Order: sequence, then structure tokens, then C-alpha cells
Amino acid sequence: GGLCPGVNDVIRAIVMEAHHHYRVESILGVRFGLEGFIPGYGHEVMDLTPDKVSQVHQFGGTILGSSRGPQPPEEVVDFLELLV
Repeated sequence: GGLCPGVNDVIRAIVMEAHHHYRVESILGVRFGLEGFIPGYGHEVMDLTPDKVSQVHQFGGTILGSSRGPQPPEEVVDFLELLV
């Protein structure tokens, strides 16, 4: 779907909090919404580091990208099951 203002702000806040407060070493962002969970689209996950997101709040849109559906739910579930 469409974007709302502040998506990059939210991404930045999550990465900074996870890294600095909770000491999470690896934070991955799924590219292009649910489409990013479906291997057939060929989207790679993005490694989100504090350096990479430190200035994203100054830009519109989203560094992860977005897509419009519908993506088949069963394909998303199949991919998520592979991660477990």
C-alpha cells in the first residue's frame, strides 16, 4: 500500500533502539513489504546498521521500499517457515 509520513523515522528509531539499548548486533529489513518475503521477486534483505539509518529521517519515502499487493499469503508463510 501507500506510505505514510515518517516511515524512515520509525525504521531509524527501531534500529537505533535495538542496537544501542538491547545490543542487537544484526538487524535486517525486508525490502518492498510482503513482496520481499517471496523469493520469486528476487529482493534481498537489507542489513540495517546505525550508520546506514543515521540520516534517513531527513528523507521522504522509505529506504526499504514498498509494494502493492496482493501477494499470495501461502507464499509468505512458506518463506517464514523456512526461517524457523
